Amino acid sequence: MEFIRFINWKTIVETLILWMVIYRIFLFLKDTKAVYLLKGIIILVVSLFVFQVLGLPVLTKILTYLFTFFLIFIVIIFQPELRNGLIHLGKRHIFYIEPKREEIEKTLKEIVSAVGSLSRKKVGALIAIKREMGLKSYIESGVVLNADLTSELLQNIFYPSSPLHDGGVISGETKLIAASCLFPLSDNPGLEKTLGMRHRAAVGLSENSDALVISVSEESGFISLAINGQLTRNLTPDDLLTILKGQLTRSH
Repeated sequence: MEFIRFINWKTIVETLILWMVIYRIFLFLKDTKAVYLLKGIIILVVSLFVFQVLGLPVLTKILTYLFTFFLIFIVIIFQPELRNGLIHLGKRHIFYIEPKREEIEKTLKEIVSAVGSLSRKKVGALIAIKREMGLKSYIESGVVLNADLTSELLQNIFYPSSPLHDGGVISGETKLIAASCLFPLSDNPGLEKTLGMRHRAAVGLSENSDALVISVSEESGFISLAINGQLTRNLTPDDLLTILKGQLTRSH
């Protein structure tokens, strides 16, 4: 009976809120090394809750002290992930109006059409699709366009004799924001040594933002996509369109 009185409606609400927050954090950290840290935190939280319910004060006190040192460890070791997480919290303007699903899909088809053509011609390309996190510093490193995004415009930008073909382009959900932008190179030691600068730049930007970054190999024409630091290679245009739609229209 004492246990039933302890589990009142406030406890249920607090538990639901806690697990909702943990779930959102898990989605954000998915496919990163910090996800293992999150699993450890969940185990500690559950253990602490169980010890409190069972009335085990010694184990509860030990876990409480452990949490203190654990939080310090988190701040030191996972500082990059925490920094990105804080950026992610303030990613969108309060008055942001999301474009319609049809507009996003139209833009994606234009991008994939251009990528397919560049791939067949073996013309190198680097295209970042901005999502929720800002890319201001990378946009400012290039030439701001804010133009209607079309397949023809993208192909012309990456044509070898074009003055804007060096670097990458940054696309919004409906607009081509900038071209000839400089992306950070990934220093991930796990990447294949044979990867060129274009692919490392794609991975690098995806590590530092939530952007979807497409790269087309100049040597082979192969299409690759970088998401959250993970590079998927040798995609067909249809594969690319399917993945992009899944990433960008899931909440629309």
